[in-house]
Amino acid sequence: MSKNLRKAQLFIVNNFSWFLIIVIYIVFAGLRPTGMLNWSTVVFMLHSSIPLGFLVIGEALCLIVGGLDVSLAQMAGFTAMLSALIVTKWAPGLPGIVGIFIPIILGLVAGAVNGFFIGYQKLNPFLVTLGTFMGFEAGTLLLHSYPIYSGFPNHYLFGGEDYLSIPIFVAVVFLMAFLLNFSRSGMYIYGVGGNAQSSRMLGVNPGHVKFFTFTLAGGFAGLSGLFYTGFLNTVPPSMGDGDIFLAFAGAIIGGVSLEGGRGSMTNAFAGLVFLALIEAGLSMFNVDPNMRRATYGILVLAAIVINRYRSYFRDRLLQPE
Repeated sequence: MSKNLRKAQLFIVNNFSWFLIIVIYIVFAGLRPTGMLNWSTVVFMLHSSIPLGFLVIGEALCLIVGGLDVSLAQMAGFTAMLSALIVTKWAPGLPGIVGIFIPIILGLVAGAVNGFFIGYQKLNPFLVTLGTFMGFEAGTLLLHSYPIYSGFPNHYLFGGEDYLSIPIFVAVVFLMAFLLNFSRSGMYIYGVGGNAQSSRMLGVNPGHVKFFTFTLAGGFAGLSGLFYTGFLNTVPPSMGDGDIFLAFAGAIIGGVSLEGGRGSMTNAFAGLVFLALIEAGLSMFNVDPNMRRATYGILVLAAIVINRYRSYFRDRLLQPE
């Protein structure tokens, strides 16, 4: 096999999600051209998926470092509800600009709780985040068992504006891609996810890196809650329910490895676009909501299968001849 052909095949394997998006979009556009070829449909598709997108980023970080966080979606709902109570009832005089940082800070604190038990206490990430999943879910209902509709400061709901939220999200994706690939912290995250023992021998503390990563993922959960609030213009107690499975599927479809140490933010973004495209297509065909949930379950299984074969082909292409 020639060197150029091997490079081309490796490029296709690493960026398989983008090719999959092109194929699916062409199929949907051919079946429903009046809807899928409409620019406003594309904009709404991206805009509505941004809250999920921040969860995909957070989940991708946890997977790359060799962990898993099943609590991020419930964390987003909890931070959104607590922040809404602060800015509407407990401290209604806060300027909207100040209020924007509240869910982010709360998310970082919540993520630090996961990071402490996973990084410093060396507990199983799935079990820890399953426990906090239940805690955040119950905490949201205890804080407020019905939606908060009004009282938000003006700037707090900026996530409802597509011309603001889409560029902000894209900028965050590329910023995270840059930091993961060109910063020391990013190299540590990849290194610990790939081989924690080797990283420790090189002077890197895996506990510190995991604590930092899960804390950062919590910050993205807070951002998700903030943008959910802006998009919905309200905070329901059920915010984020079930989204963690889609976040997991988006990250895996985007090429983030289940074994850790491998993945990119731009391809995780592709996984999100793929999910948004499937959602738009199902809506165009008026698919029953219950059938949509079944479709998402199939997507999670498909994501795991795609991940397995992508890793297999990548490893074969990287082997010396």
